[in-house]
Amino acid sequence: MTATPGSPPRQRAAASTEPEAASAAPRRRLVLLGPGLVLAAASVGAGDMVTSLAGAAGYGMALMWAILIGVVLKYSLTEAVGRLYMATGQTVIASLRSAGRLLPAAFFLFVLVIGLLYGAALSSVAALALSTLFPVLPPRPTGIAIALASAAIVYVGRYALFERVMSVFMLAKFFGMVVLTVTTLVTTDDLPGLFSSLRPRLPAGDVVTVLALIGGVGGTAGIASYSYWVREKGWRHGSRLSVMRADSAVSYTVTFLFVFCTSVVGTGLLFGSGRTITGNDGLAALADPLGADLGSVARVLFLGTFFLVTLSALVGGFNALCYLLSDSLRTIRGVPDAAAEPHMAQSSRPFRGFLLYCAVAAVAVTFLGRPVPLVLTYAAVGSLILPLLSGALLVLLNRRTVERPYRNKIMSNVLLSGSLVLFGVLAVVQLKESLGGS
Repeated sequence: MTATPGSPPRQRAAASTEPEAASAAPRRRLVLLGPGLVLAAASVGAGDMVTSLAGAAGYGMALMWAILIGVVLKYSLTEAVGRLYMATGQTVIASLRSAGRLLPAAFFLFVLVIGLLYGAALSSVAALALSTLFPVLPPRPTGIAIALASAAIVYVGRYALFERVMSVFMLAKFFGMVVLTVTTLVTTDDLPGLFSSLRPRLPAGDVVTVLALIGGVGGTAGIASYSYWVREKGWRHGSRLSVMRADSAVSYTVTFLFVFCTSVVGTGLLFGSGRTITGNDGLAALADPLGADLGSVARVLFLGTFFLVTLSALVGGFNALCYLLSDSLRTIRGVPDAAAEPHMAQSSRPFRGFLLYCAVAAVAVTFLGRPVPLVLTYAAVGSLILPLLSGALLVLLNRRTVERPYRNKIMSNVLLSGSLVLFGVLAVVQLKESLGGS
């Protein structure tokens, strides 16, 4: 039986006292290789590398405190999304409808716009890494091939296979960045100077850089989709609450360590050199000076890691967007929550229909050359998701109908309120930039 926000205490208690056989399922399962690693693989993208390397170029590792704040805020959002699912048994979109009837429709439109450009944007970045590594590869056809291959991975795989693939992606790119970090530390001429840049500082007149670092680490759609991966894993009731929290903590620990390693590499190569990183083109251009400083193997490893970072974000993003779109459509159509799974499984027609939409849009927009107005719209719409999600979680998880173990505590309310304010400010900044650029 599934508990709903308005169900009586006895009904909710019944949901939380399911046979321990389910909760006692082999704890030997690799909990650390669960939805958390899927989230980390999907969320750590080229944008994280660009922002952390750009921050390191200007300030060394002095802004790691900002990245840490971003990780903590994103963790609080992810943990709240998972907790909401366990508290209600409802999907995140169905829960949003109980906070506002128009929210699922708004979310559907937001994600539909993101899906229009997501594949083209990320596949072009992945193609940039490959064409830099293998100049014979033409960027545009390579980008289309990458988009279609990523969609195929999501299409053929059930969740168990998808989780394994994403975990391999995460471990491979994490290993690549750790090797680059060790190489940087071993070859640097000023190791004490590198670590002395860790002293925290607040750059005068550059608040936008700090905000970008805080908001840039981790994902957006992946956070909203975390409850779907938790559901697919079978973590459906209270006995799995601590497991879910540990899993999401692992996700952001891995994310922080990855960004920390990227900052070390950026500090060693860029800090004080006068070189800067501006966008993905600058990220690809870093490969040559990196090869000159650390050797050709390091250049290949960097470009390979850059490619894996983008590819895993593309595959994970396709999966997350299709879950959100199919769930939003189900909720708008009024399909009962009890019938949710057949409508949202990776093998369902709505899921695969939206996957086809994302793949076709990626090919079409790549051929169109990614018109600037569409890209600006994509960026602006994407910036609205996190403040919307933060506000909804504050409302939904403070209701008296939510059992105490799942209800927000003081710290959760503080962190979610901070997320609402911070990501709201970032959304305003992004909207101003988009309107000014259009």
